[in-house]
Amino acid sequence: MNRSILDCSKYVNKSRLIFKCFAHNRSETSAVVLAEDVFESKNEPTNRCLIITHGLFGSKTNWRSLAKAFSERGRLKVVTVDLRNHGDSPHTESMTYDDMANDLLEVVKKYKTAQTILMGHSMGGKAAMMVALKQPTLIQKLIVVDIAPHTSASVDEIPNYSKILLDNMNCINDAKNTLQARKKMDLILQESAESLKKNKGIRDFLLTLITQDSNGKFVWRANLPVINKYINDIMEFPSMKNQQSIDNLKTVFVSGEKSNYISAESLPIINKLFPQNKLIKVANAGHWVHSENPNEFIRLVLPEILDT
Repeated sequence: MNRSILDCSKYVNKSRLIFKCFAHNRSETSAVVLAEDVFESKNEPTNRCLIITHGLFGSKTNWRSLAKAFSERGRLKVVTVDLRNHGDSPHTESMTYDDMANDLLEVVKKYKTAQTILMGHSMGGKAAMMVALKQPTLIQKLIVVDIAPHTSASVDEIPNYSKILLDNMNCINDAKNTLQARKKMDLILQESAESLKKNKGIRDFLLTLITQDSNGKFVWRANLPVINKYINDIMEFPSMKNQQSIDNLKTVFVSGEKSNYISAESLPIINKLFPQNKLIKVANAGHWVHSENPNEFIRLVLPEILDT
């Protein structure tokens, strides 16, 4: 059962704050069991557990190399998960931030230690913030990677991407293999949006969504129809009008130096919801901070993980 509620939220668009009203669907579906990978330190482990969530269209495999590095260097357990409708996790008909937070809460409860750290990138960062706002006592530190609790800076671009992919799946059905299918879709992406034509990195990322099932049929790694249905909600952040600040939770916001996802206009809402916050900038990195400059990301973030 879903019910629509009217939310009002401030968001950043072209360096100015705009007031926008939008409808969110608050789901009442039960949590699903998320697919996960667990990385254990070969050295004597500490009593810490880091749980990592990926961004939109991503998967837990995006974090594999960094999860291994954090586990070994920090001597801690690291758990990476696929959010619902992504990777190996269940496909569902609902995908609100309530849904994603409820799923993540089950993972947090499963692996809870005296020092549990929750880290999320982009959409996963918003889901992680929702977990903290729902049950702040379950985690000892929150690390949010290049996202803020308001409308995403890419709101005018990202919603088009899933629609472009869905509308053109039939154009690659005659491809002989996945590589050829991705090459054909790459040309379509370049012709469909100026932002995609200019950014090969985003195109390559989107093309990883194309795979083949056991019958050789081309399919999406993510549940694109449902993601496309909820894409406007995913770009937003649920209204926190009456939300109490999380005074006792240490929170780290990590932004890319070249990214505009966390800006000066983001600070009031960040300070309101997470007053014990710290902002870190990663040099020579855009929105995909952890993949664009992984060494610097580890250098800056690992001390924050260990300071828990």
